[in-house]
Amino acid sequence: MLKKRVTSILAASLSLALFGQLSPAFAVTTSPASTSQQAATSAISVYGIHLGMSTAQVEQILGKPVRKDPSHTGVEWWIYNKDLNNYIQVGIQNAKVVTLFTNGAKLNLKGVTIGTTTTALQNAWGAPKSTLAITPTLNISNNTMSHPTYMLNNQTVTFSIDQLGGNKVAGVRISTPEHFATIAMGLMYPITYTRLPAQPQLTDAQIKQAALAYEKESFDLLNVARTRAKLPILSWDEKVATVARSHSNDMAQNNYFNHTSPTTGSPFNRLQHAGILFGYAGENIAYGQLDGIEVHIGWMNSAGHRQNLLNDKFKQLGVGVVFKEGRPYYTQNFVTR
Repeated sequence: MLKKRVTSILAASLSLALFGQLSPAFAVTTSPASTSQQAATSAISVYGIHLGMSTAQVEQILGKPVRKDPSHTGVEWWIYNKDLNNYIQVGIQNAKVVTLFTNGAKLNLKGVTIGTTTTALQNAWGAPKSTLAITPTLNISNNTMSHPTYMLNNQTVTFSIDQLGGNKVAGVRISTPEHFATIAMGLMYPITYTRLPAQPQLTDAQIKQAALAYEKESFDLLNVARTRAKLPILSWDEKVATVARSHSNDMAQNNYFNHTSPTTGSPFNRLQHAGILFGYAGENIAYGQLDGIEVHIGWMNSAGHRQNLLNDKFKQLGVGVVFKEGRPYYTQNFVTR
């Protein structure tokens, strides 16, 4: 069969890094005993968790999750966020771990930790293969140090890189090749394939629940970043989140991507119309990133968005995510009431 090539949609994002005052002028070791034992020994472990573990094993090590978040990628994310400095998401499918993400302080993969430079990462793991075979029927390309994926013992390891923070490791996503193949395009890798993996078939209600989950994951990851920067964490504001969801929905339904809506005006107009009195306000928007993890990393790698994320003047946050044709629109509204 001839190979086909699909180029990933480029995610665009803008930032309104200005603050609005309430005034008319508004100024982002292996044992040969069994195959399963071999697999467990060779598996990459993070916080004691590795691919293939059962849900019972995960609970034995980490306890019960704070939340169980649905997704649009076929996994249920178990969220452990009580200690923001040791944040971890564990992706469950068919009662087994098929993926995980962490930006926790105890991460150590072959000497690579949070804050390791890309130079040190490359020394430890080697240069990422520009074209990498994920499964027998799917390859990724444009695999670079800006968002590198490696294969180790039949596991995919994708490092998140904080480019604006000195090109340092900011997190890691570990997945089975089969799961990675379903999300490769959402990670913005061009892919070459002879057969695409099946995608989950979800109802509209399930998509909406996934969107709500990505809102909370985006919120969690923002507060992880603020904790690392020694800034006060933000509180969730549901009324502000309603404004953010409305703007994401407006962009999705009316096919535009901008802070200014043809019908609702600026972010400050929308907040005021909702009766939200604020001393400071800001907005981040994005489109097409896979999930709450990827949109957060994208915003952190954009100067204007990062300024909003790490602004010490903001106190509350609402996030709104709306899907259209399998792709999410994201809006973050920051305020100080």
